Amino acid sequence: MGMAMGLMQVSRKPLIGSLLSTAVQLWLRSQVDTIDRLELSIKGSNRSLLSGHIPQVSVSAEKAIYQGLHLTQVQLQGSEIRFNLAQVLKGQSLHLLEAFFVTGNLQLNESDLNASLKSPMLTEALNEFVLSLLRSMTENPVMSSSDLQPEQAYSWVNSVLQIQDTQMALETDHLVLTAKLLFDTGELLPFQLKTGLELASSYQLRFVQPQVKIHTLNTEFQFSDYIMDLGSDINIQGLILSPECLEINATLKVNP
Repeated sequence: MGMAMGLMQVSRKPLIGSLLSTAVQLWLRSQVDTIDRLELSIKGSNRSLLSGHIPQVSVSAEKAIYQGLHLTQVQLQGSEIRFNLAQVLKGQSLHLLEAFFVTGNLQLNESDLNASLKSPMLTEALNEFVLSLLRSMTENPVMSSSDLQPEQAYSWVNSVLQIQDTQMALETDHLVLTAKLLFDTGELLPFQLKTGLELASSYQLRFVQPQVKIHTLNTEFQFSDYIMDLGSDINIQGLILSPECLEINATLKVNP
């Protein structure tokens, strides 16, 4: 009897660990559109795991697409994860019982960043950024070099509906966006926006001294710094922008 109990205790950890590893991998894959490589490591005692509690999990992935965002490389660590163990043991899908936090490193190279620009999330964010920037001219004076009179510049700004045909280039500490302005008349006007990028706080990005050039109008605008709020579910510890990639170190809240 004692030997049998001992054998059960020895075999239980690989069994529950293997089962949870499979369940978590399936859950992670269900959260992304595609993923090339996924490595997973779960740490926890038998008692913790069998109570539906994962003390720590580490995830490494390459070429993952999440909600249209193309992530070149991802390294994440999550902790204090509580899940529906009883259902998992019956072969059902893993579900979170409460929110938890992940800390990690995300990298996007220029190619993946441009692929990500087609996602609804970044399309909306870019439109909001560019249109807010341009429309700020109607409220605050901006430095400009232009053949347009101020009243002419302000009138066409208010006719812009959205931006399209976006293309992003990475430079050291700078982003360069090439795109077209779509007017309410259907006209398209090419422009280029160059801006520095840095952290304003753990949940805010600062676009530093944005410049908009519209070559066909011989026009250039220089704007004041622009702050973008990312919300309370993110805490960014570091941001590095180079010609090779955009790299972000952050803590994110994962909700059920």
